Amino acid sequence: MVVAVAVIAAVIAMIPSGTKTLQATVIQNPVIGENPGNASAFTFSKTYDVTIKVITNNDKVVSGATVMLIGAGVAESGITNSDGIVTFSIRPSLGENVNEDHIKMTVKANGFQDYTDEDAITVYRL
Repeated sequence: MVVAVAVIAAVIAMIPSGTKTLQATVIQNPVIGENPGNASAFTFSKTYDVTIKVITNNDKVVSGATVMLIGAGVAESGITNSDGIVTFSIRPSLGENVNEDHIKMTVKANGFQDYTDEDAITVYRL
């Protein structure tokens, strides 16, 4: 029992104290839809600008954060500017018999816990 308590204490001591949290919001084009006509699988006909803002849990901007988008035919990575903003130009795609998909967003920044939103951007056929 004493050994177990010592192990737990050692593990807790290794957790960085004060690790800050952040959040990211898609502020431009969180939902993208197109009508492909009769196409079963298709790539969207145009490119969409998607803008993301990264802030701390105290509403301060996070510059230099790496933002990654993956899903619906998109695989992009970018760095937030001094305003905590990054913009991507994406051209999603949907597979055969897929009417809706989501683009996952992951954010990493030094001194912060990683942030993930599995459904950050919704892509669908009209």
